[in-house]
Amino acid sequence: MIRDEEKYKQAIEFRKRGFTYSEIAKICGISKSTASSWLSKKAFSKRVKADNVKQAARENVKRIGLLNKARATQRKAVHADVLRSAETEFKHYKSAPLFIAGLMLYLSDGDIKDSSRIRLTTQNRDAHRIFITFLREYCGVENKQLSFWLLLYTGMHEEREMKYWSKYIKLPVAHFGKTQFVPQQSKNKPLHHGTGNTIIGNTVLKHKLNRWIELAIKELQ
Repeated sequence: MIRDEEKYKQAIEFRKRGFTYSEIAKICGISKSTASSWLSKKAFSKRVKADNVKQAARENVKRIGLLNKARATQRKAVHADVLRSAETEFKHYKSAPLFIAGLMLYLSDGDIKDSSRIRLTTQNRDAHRIFITFLREYCGVENKQLSFWLLLYTGMHEEREMKYWSKYIKLPVAHFGKTQFVPQQSKNKPLHHGTGNTIIGNTVLKHKLNRWIELAIKELQ
């Protein structure tokens, strides 16, 4: 039994126009549960609910699109600042042997394509030691930001090789990631102490490093 016919009729009209139960409750001065009780079983109300869900989905897609656009604009601004900073720093650092050595090592053995991670991969322990020193001196990288992992042939002594690399590159074993093992084939080159991988996950620093390398190549041409 409906006690307030006037509010009931209003609720029906508002529901047909697409209002939610919460909105109808506020407008008509009733509880949300009353609005649901009056309207939920009506065929038109079910259609309104489906339409509201679709509309909410469309609005959510639009909201996400706007949010991504705003983030993209912010990323572009940060990227531009990084490039300007890199160009200024390059002018000050370009005469330093360690700085140029670090850039050339990465140009030779680094992962250039990954936009968010710096990774140097080589069997040469001197290359890793020099590159890590370069990261500390010119990129402000601390040990806690560095990670290192080894690629070894099956059967090589993992603990011994980790200690060997740790001592030489001056990075605690605690910063070593999980060692990867691969079977040795007859055509493989020997891995006397494995292949080392120096890694830093830092998008901003990667942009700066790439820009320094571009400037160094241009300078040396």
